[in-house]
This record gives sequence, structure tokens and C-alpha cells, in this order.
Amino acid sequence: MRKAKFAVLLALPFILLTACDEDDPVTPQENHFEAIGVVLTTSGMNVASILRGETDDTLYAEVGKVSDHLEVQFYNEDEQIVDAPDDGDKTLSWEIGDTSILEVHQDDGHEGEFEFHLEGLAAGTTTLELFIMHEGHADFRSGKFTVIVQ
Repeated sequence: MRKAKFAVLLALPFILLTACDEDDPVTPQENHFEAIGVVLTTSGMNVASILRGETDDTLYAEVGKVSDHLEVQFYNEDEQIVDAPDDGDKTLSWEIGDTSILEVHQDDGHEGEFEFHLEGLAAGTTTLELFIMHEGHADFRSGKFTVIVQ
């Protein structure tokens, strides 16, 4: 029994030092960007949105062509559209369901920023999920958009 207590006491500082800021009561919570959805726009026009992981919207891409510039905004807890975080600690990332069908491109010098282009690689249907990355983990996951490549 003493060995178990000793092991817990030895591990406790390590656990506290490596815990995410979200779990750390001393670190202010404003380090995390709170969002409940995503809005994609191009030239100021709404292209698609997803709220609480649910959407009826579909994104489209063409084989061999790069799409218009898509900007990423977010829904806050009050379902208001807000700009992406601009503190430099948070970056945009994504996951594509089938990478043989679709690629995501960011302009040179804008890697990790909250804007991107789609490029169709082959005709078909896949998914795209967006993330806000912070300190090596996702602060936010959008849920999956359906993407049709023609």
C-alpha cells in the first residue's frame, strides 16, 4: 500500500506539469478559442456552414482545378459569427476522408492561417473536417462536410 501511495505522489508533479491548460486551474481559460461551428465564405458570401457538428451543406471541387479562396469564420456559443483567432498560437488544420479525391491548399506564406483552397484530384465524394490546433492538440473539431469532386 505504501508503494502505491509513493508512486502516486511521484507521478503527481509530472501529471500537473504536462496537463493541458484547459485542465489547469491556474492558467486563464482565454488560451482556448471556444467555437460551436464553422462558416466558410468566399468574397464575403456564405458557401457552407456547420453548427454543433451538423450540416446539410455540401462543398464542391473540380478535378484539376483550385477553388476560389475560402475563408474560415466560427460560430461562438451565442451562435454569432466571429473571426478566427489571431493570436498566432492557433492554426487551421484539416482531415480529408479520401486523400486520393481531394487536396487542401494554402497560399505560400499563409500556412496554418484560417483560409484555404480545395483542389479536386479525382471524381468522387469524400469528407473534410476542420480543426483549430493549439499546442499540439485540437481545441475544436468542426464535424464533417461532404465534398463532391466532379
